[in-house]
Amino acid sequence: MPVTCPNCGQEYDYGSTCPYCKVDTVLYTGTTRISDALYNKALAKIKVSDLSGAIDCLSKSISINKNNTQARNLLGLVQFEIGHAGEALKNWVISANFKREDNDAAGYISSVQKNARALEKFNDAIRIYNQALNDIYQKSDDMAIIKLKQAVDLNPKFVDALNLLTLCYLIQKDRTRAAATAERVLAIDSSNTIALNYYSQISPSAKPGRGLGKKRAAGLQNAAAPADNQQGSPVTPYKKVVLHERRNVNFHIEGILALVIGIVCTLGVMFVLVLPSIESAREAQVGDMMTTLYRTEQAFNEMLEEKEQTIEELEVQLEILGSDVESWATRYDALDRTFLILNAFDLLRDGRVREAVDAIGGVDVSGLSPDIAERAQEVRDTAYPQLAQQYHNEGLIAYRASPPDLQKARVDFERAYRYAHQVEDFPLMGDLLYYMAWTYSRIEMYDEAIHYFERMLEEFPNHRHFWPATNRLNAIR
Repeated sequence: MPVTCPNCGQEYDYGSTCPYCKVDTVLYTGTTRISDALYNKALAKIKVSDLSGAIDCLSKSISINKNNTQARNLLGLVQFEIGHAGEALKNWVISANFKREDNDAAGYISSVQKNARALEKFNDAIRIYNQALNDIYQKSDDMAIIKLKQAVDLNPKFVDALNLLTLCYLIQKDRTRAAATAERVLAIDSSNTIALNYYSQISPSAKPGRGLGKKRAAGLQNAAAPADNQQGSPVTPYKKVVLHERRNVNFHIEGILALVIGIVCTLGVMFVLVLPSIESAREAQVGDMMTTLYRTEQAFNEMLEEKEQTIEELEVQLEILGSDVESWATRYDALDRTFLILNAFDLLRDGRVREAVDAIGGVDVSGLSPDIAERAQEVRDTAYPQLAQQYHNEGLIAYRASPPDLQKARVDFERAYRYAHQVEDFPLMGDLLYYMAWTYSRIEMYDEAIHYFERMLEEFPNHRHFWPATNRLNAIR
C-alpha cells in the first residue's frame, strides 16, 4: 500500500526514504516523537512552575525537530514570562517563517506590536537592569538596588533582575530581604538554580517555599521460611531401586545410539549450513545499521547547517526590523510635533491666543522642515507678547481694585513675566517688574520684592517709577 511522507506529505510506493524530499521517514518519525515527548514534558513542568526545566526541554525539542512550531511558540511564551522579550520575539519570528498558516506565533507577535507600551516597559526594564550591572561592577550596590527595584516595578516577573537584587541584598547582609526576593523568584520559576543557590546560602537547612512534611515508611514483611522436615520422614528426589526391579529395566541401546547419531548430524548440519547464514545475516544487519547511522549523521549535520543559516538570516531580519522601528518612531515623533505646531497656528489664527500657547508649549523644532519651524516661531512671536500684555492688564486690575486682590495680582504678573521675558524688547517690562516687586512687598515676600526692584532699577534707570521703587527698596531692605 502507498506510504505518505511525514515531511512533505507526498505518497510513494514503498521504502524508508522519501523519493521527493529525500528524508529518512523512519528517522524523521522517531525524531518527531522525541521532540513531541520533550514538548509534553515541558508542559508538565510549566504546570508546576518549573520554567527553567521547561526551557531546557523545549530547547532540546526544537534542536531535534526545528519544525516543531508548537514547542518554539511555547518556548517564546516561557521566555516572555521571565522577562526575555527579545528571545521570545526571535523564536516567534522563526516559528512564523516555518509555518505561515494556522500558527499562533503570528498572533503573539501582533499582540506585542499592538501593546507597544508594555514592550517599551520591558525594554526600559532591561536597560535599567544593565545599568544596575555596571553599578555592581563599580561596587555601588546601593544605586544598583534602586535601579533593580525600578526594573522589577516595570516588569514584576523579570527573573534576572530579581536574582541580581537578591545578590545585592546578600552583599549588604540583609538576609531577610534576600530570602523574600529569592522566594519571589522561586514562585515564578521553582527550579531556578541561581535563586536556589542564594536561598541555600541564606538558610542551608530549609527548602524554599515548601513544607518538609513527615516521612512515611511502610515496612516490608519478610517471606516465611519453609518448615523443617520432620525427623523420620526424609524427602529425596531419588527412588531406591531394588534388585527385582532392576531385572525388568530395558535400556534400548539401539534407540540411544540412533538418538546420539541424530544429534551429531544435526549439529554438523547447523555448523555447515545454519551458522554461516546466521553470521551472514548478522553482518548484513550490522552493515544496514552502519548505513542508517551514516545517513542519520548526514541528515543531522544538514539540519544543523540549515538551522545555523536560518538563524543568521533571521538575525539579519531582526536587525532590519529594529532599524525600521527606530526610523518609524523618529518619523512619528516628527509628525506629532508638526501636528502640535499646526494646531497652535490654527488656534492663533482664530484668535484663541491662550489655547495656541498651551498647544505649542515647549515643542522642539529640531529635525522639522523649515516652514514648520517658521510657523512655530510665528506663533511664539505673535502670541507671547499678546498673552504677556493680557496678563499684565489683568494683574493691574486686581492690584488697583478696592480692596486689592494681591494674590490674584501676583499670579497674573507671574504669568505675564513668564511670556514677557521670552519676547525681545517687551514694551511693558519696566512696569511689569515694578508692579511685581510692589505686589511681593505688600504680601511680605520681601526676597522676591528686593530681587525685582533691583532688576527694575538696573535695567530701566530712566523709568518714571524710578524713585518710588528706590524708596520702597530702601524701606524693605
